[in-house]
Amino acid sequence: MTHRFARLLALVPLLLAAPAGAGGLPTVLPDSGAIADVLDGRGEAKARPPASATAYRTAPEAGAEARRAYAEWMSLMRSAPNGRRVAAALGDRDPVRGWAKIVGDDGLHPGDMADAVAGYWLLNWTIANGADSDREEAEAVRRQVRRMIVASPGFQRLDDAARQRLSEALMLDFLVLHAAHADALARGDRAAADRLAKAAVARFREQLGVDLRALRLTDEGFVRS
Repeated sequence: MTHRFARLLALVPLLLAAPAGAGGLPTVLPDSGAIADVLDGRGEAKARPPASATAYRTAPEAGAEARRAYAEWMSLMRSAPNGRRVAAALGDRDPVRGWAKIVGDDGLHPGDMADAVAGYWLLNWTIANGADSDREEAEAVRRQVRRMIVASPGFQRLDDAARQRLSEALMLDFLVLHAAHADALARGDRAAADRLAKAAVARFREQLGVDLRALRLTDEGFVRS
């Protein structure tokens, strides 16, 4: 997953003014039991959902609602006035298009919850491990994530609007985290990069029971080290 620093700055120029907080929207991510089953290889033979299983039809109203909710969350979670400024910057642009430009080379696209969650996992794993991913690995993670999502309780009750809102909330958080990490790398700020890495590890451990540093990325997706 490459860092298109200049392209992201053009999309949300005020992101770099915001301190990188813990982030994370746990209701968006797969159920911990489903995550464990997939990472441990349980149910592999019977659970191969089709690519359309996690797709959704987009609507402008659902996207606008996701941005409003995220702006409110940002204003609460980020220290004033930067939180409000970053939220305003995100609201004034097309964050989905910006997200798509960053993850497009990895084969990820808007309109599918699996793509949004896979991109978020890959970014946090990259930040936590100081590593990178290629397209084949990213597509394998997307297949894993699709299995996790479909196996999660309550997923089938989500309509298109709910899927879009949850997916775009993750895309927004992805943009904030990506910008902070890209900035730290561009400035050679090892301390900032380390803080982001620790935050990513803590976020996934606390919310999902997953140790990002105990996951190895392969052409088959994530495997436990």
